[in-house]
Parts: sequence; C-alpha cells; structure tokens
Amino acid sequence: MKGLSGLARVVALCLAAGGAAGSLAAEDDEGAFDARVDTLWLETGGLVDHPEASGSGLLHGAVSGRGHAGAWEYMLGARFDANTQFGGQDYTRLRVDYAENYLRWRGDDTRVTVGAQNIMWGRVDEISPIDRMSRADLTRIVLDKLPERRRAVPAVRVEHYVDEIKIDAVWLPAFDDAVMPDRRSVWHPVDTEGGRLLGLGEIPLLKGFRVKEADQNGSGGGGIRVTKGGDELDYGFSIQRVRQSQPYYRVTPGVLQAVHPYSTVLGGELEAERLGATWRMEAAWSSDVPVTTRDFRFLTRRGFDVVLGTEFFPGDGETRVTLQVSGHKTSVDQRVLDRTEFYAFNGEIEHPFARGRWRADLRFVVGIGERDLYLNPKLTYTGIDEHEIFIAAHVFDGAEKTLGGYYDRNDSVMLGWLAKF
Repeated sequence: MKGLSGLARVVALCLAAGGAAGSLAAEDDEGAFDARVDTLWLETGGLVDHPEASGSGLLHGAVSGRGHAGAWEYMLGARFDANTQFGGQDYTRLRVDYAENYLRWRGDDTRVTVGAQNIMWGRVDEISPIDRMSRADLTRIVLDKLPERRRAVPAVRVEHYVDEIKIDAVWLPAFDDAVMPDRRSVWHPVDTEGGRLLGLGEIPLLKGFRVKEADQNGSGGGGIRVTKGGDELDYGFSIQRVRQSQPYYRVTPGVLQAVHPYSTVLGGELEAERLGATWRMEAAWSSDVPVTTRDFRFLTRRGFDVVLGTEFFPGDGETRVTLQVSGHKTSVDQRVLDRTEFYAFNGEIEHPFARGRWRADLRFVVGIGERDLYLNPKLTYTGIDEHEIFIAAHVFDGAEKTLGGYYDRNDSVMLGWLAKF
C-alpha cells in the first residue's frame, strides 16, 4: 500500500492548493482577468485479476487564468497529475504539465492564436480519422473519454470565416509526443517482460528489450481544414502533413525505438440532421502507415479509415445514444505482423434518472469479424452542483493483437470524485 499512502499525501496537498487557488479566483472591475481552479479529479480502485498489480489511483488538478484587452486575449494554464499503482509492481509518478497557454488576436472575421492550445479536428466520437494534430494522453489508454485523452499542443493557428465557410490553418512548430504511462504501468503498450506489443501481439524475441523514446526535434507538421455549415448539411475537407503523437515501436537489435513518421492525410467529413437523429461521417487516406514485416523490417504503407455514426435521443427523451461503425485498411504487398484490416462497432448510452440526480453510462467497443471487447459501465451521482461521485468498471477481452486481448488481464472497478468549476 506504499503507492496508495503516497497518493493520499498528494490528495491532501492538492485539496489544500485547490482551496487556496479557489480563494484567489478573481475578476477585476472591467472583467479583464479571471483565475480559477478548473478541475479536481480523484479516482482509485482495484484490478480484478492482474498478476503484477492489485490496483491503481489517479489524482488530477487543472488551473487557468485568462484576460483580455481590446482585440487581444490570453490564456495561462497548468495541470498536475499523480498516478499510482500498488501491488507487486507498484509506483507513484507525479507530473506537472502545461495546459492551454496562448496569446490570441480577434478580428471581425479572423482569429489568430499562438501558443499551446487544444486542437481536435473531426466530428465523430472516440475514433476520429482526421484527429491527427492533437497530443494524445495514453496514461490510461481508453479508460477516459476522448476529451480527457487529449492535451494542448504548441501551435500557430489562423481561423478565418467567410459567411458559412471556415478556413482553419494550423502549424505545429515544435513536436511534442504523447504522454505515455510509466514503464511499470499495466497500461503501457509495451510489455518487454512478457514479450508483448500492442497491435503486434506476443513476440517472445522482444523479452528483455529496452524501450527508447523518440527524438522530439523538429516540427510536428501542419494542415488546413475547410468546413461549411448549413441548415441541413455540414461538410468539410482537410489536408495534413503531420507526425502523430502516439508512438509506433520500431524493432532494432535489443531496442524498441519509438518513432513518429510524417504522413500526408487527406480527410473528408459530413454531418446532417435526418429522421430525428444526427448522422456523422469521417474518412481519411494516409500516405505513411507504419508496419513491421515478419523479419522485423520497418515500412510505411498507404492506409484508409472510415467512420459512420449516429446520435439520437429515443422517444425525444433524455437518454442519449451514440453508435458508430469504423474500419481500417492498410495496403501491404507482403506479410506483416500488424493488423492490416479491422472493423469495430462502438458507442455510448447515457441515461439520467431520479430527476437528474443520477446518471447511468455505458461505453463499449466490439470487434467485427475478430474477437475484441471493451465495456465501461458507470454509475454517477450528480446531485451536488459541479461535483460527480461515481463507480465504474472496465472489462477487456479479445484476440491476441486486439486492444481487448492485450489488456484482458486489466479488468478493474474504480471509485471516483470529479469537480469541474
């Protein structure tokens, strides 16, 4: 329980700091400045049947300050994360990171933003083929919803509006890779003790290999997205030349080297209101999808992704249902270790009840044609303003190379508290 006691100390410090920061939240007479605690989040629970860990915990806090003067505005932000794991393979990791920190100029039809900012292109939920510029947070892989799995990225962004058309141009002057789990974490996508790699399955040769992070020098790339809104149909097109923040592990003698190859991505998107539902579609062609051959050579090949989804409220009630079908295809001319073609059905059902004081949630991913399963039922008490108290389960199962198969020992039950101000 060493990790848990360490987390408890962090909780006390964070709550004390949160109270102090909350008391500093202020706004001057002209409304030019506002400083606040944005989020406090505590979660802990047990792993049901993992051989190396019995449980884990999370403590997160985020603070921000913003101000404006005429056409100018700025944002300052920081976040604090403490992750702990207890049992045979225990650790506690503390990390302070930047959140949104930018300077923005607003004109009549144009907005220019320089600095760290949240950039999430796309319309569909959870699996967006054109969301390539955002910085992924893989600390807990899929346990959290997509917005919590994304972090701010250093960027220069110009947004220009012409009637119903928006032109969005982004340049990432400095590449910043994804936030990864601790190497001892049960959520890390590389298991060198068991000789396993997420997406490639079990490879005994990898046992004892050293994991090396990528060189972060250079630009992250950039892109342009053009979207048009209307009464009946929204659509858009985009082109990106980017390095995706999530690493791919290249096999070299004794080392798994994280790489982030550049890829040109051509994307299209649609959104429409029909038959009492919102329908969404995204498709993307990628020039360089990394793969590994059977003799461990690293290659890149063309790939195609498509997602079709809908969101509706049955009976025009308060229950929200989101359903999606996704598919991926990598064009290869030789045998590789990676999954080159896969399809999935995912979604979320959210139902408030007891006059809005409670909410039942179910997120899920089910493989099509190959066994792959992730279930996330969750019950949340929302009867206190700005606070949520919840219990959630995470269940995994699947074939060897799938997400559910890689994490099939990570079934867990979590208790948590979340406050957003």
